[in-house]
Amino acid sequence: MKITRVTTAVLEANFNWNFVKIETDEKITGYGEVFLAPGLTAVIREYARLLMGEDPTSIDRVMRRMRLSAVHVSPGIAMHAILGLEAALLDLIGKKYRMPVWQILGGKYRDEVRIYADCHAGAALSSIDPLLIPRTPAWMAADRAPQDPNVVHLKRHGWDASKKEHQTPEEYARQAREMAGRGFRILKFDIDVPTPFDTDEYNRDLSRSEIEYADMLIGAVRKELGPDVGLAIDCHWNYGVQAAVEMARAMEKHKLLWLEDPVPPENIGALAQVQRNTATPISTGENHYFRLDFQRLIVEGGLRVLAPDVQKIGLWEGRKVADLADLHYVNLALHNICGPLGTMAGVHLSAAIPNILALEWHAASVPFFDELVKNAAGPLIRDGKVRVPDVPGLGIELDEDAAWRYRMPGEPFFE
Repeated sequence: MKITRVTTAVLEANFNWNFVKIETDEKITGYGEVFLAPGLTAVIREYARLLMGEDPTSIDRVMRRMRLSAVHVSPGIAMHAILGLEAALLDLIGKKYRMPVWQILGGKYRDEVRIYADCHAGAALSSIDPLLIPRTPAWMAADRAPQDPNVVHLKRHGWDASKKEHQTPEEYARQAREMAGRGFRILKFDIDVPTPFDTDEYNRDLSRSEIEYADMLIGAVRKELGPDVGLAIDCHWNYGVQAAVEMARAMEKHKLLWLEDPVPPENIGALAQVQRNTATPISTGENHYFRLDFQRLIVEGGLRVLAPDVQKIGLWEGRKVADLADLHYVNLALHNICGPLGTMAGVHLSAAIPNILALEWHAASVPFFDELVKNAAGPLIRDGKVRVPDVPGLGIELDEDAAWRYRMPGEPFFE
């Protein structure tokens, strides 16, 4: 079997959903989903030159060749492209040999994978481009544009502190009630949100009033959910060490499963300081790419919950990261902001590793998530779980006719 064609398509959802398709001389086609980045499809087209004529079943050699070609630029956009192509290669291999991807990864530990719902901040997340700039997708009706006051906007890596509106405990509790009612047993909320208090967007500090306000928001969620639904919160790398420690300590009474990304990801020593000074489990990992990164997070950082992104580490490396974590009795809560193809890739990885807590779902506000699955028998996620497929490859096919309706203007669509 030889690769004959590599093409891409980009959809405008809450983020860009980037799909890649690999075709072969045996008329077997593999699909993958790629983490967003500026200029991503151009990078994939560059890698397509390396893949032409290759045998996709030699995946380890093919992956190594792509990685070695990018030693001067990786990680980052190059790794996003490479690992999206990896998912499509695994889909191809599974279809060629009539095996689900989880079987290629070594077998499965479970028949269903638990999904945790990202609830944002009690309001719908706007659509944002790869530079986190709010936009109005071409398919979106005018009355649902990002200018709608009920839609939360993001600015840079965090919230736009210049805006005066703020979330309320009632909004958080309402969102918790809705998502728990849909069967999710783990929920995650953002806590780096606008408050009624003056704040400096840049100094990474938190006033006592801001911490108490965050405590009130999460307290409302915990009261609504009771003790039996797992709860996590996300800080999006916004705080300094002292502010993060004080926030984590304030959250201890809420018995969080984890507090995610309290400080910027590159300083593992700072993460270690936060973890040593609180009983709240600290988690990070979505901006790390290699096993060595995660070894340091475990050994130097003392973290007990890791959150690698499925599309940023890939399924091949993801299995190895899970094995490494399991040596230290550390669990994974896989980060995922993708559409159904990327989510299903995460399901296969989650099925194939022993130490998974849950896989993230970030698309509750995207109305066409399930529409993109060809010949779907119903929603992909049911009662907060995904059934692990037994069919070859990833187990789902992209409905290209449906995807066409949500395509990004100006981007190629599998051509």
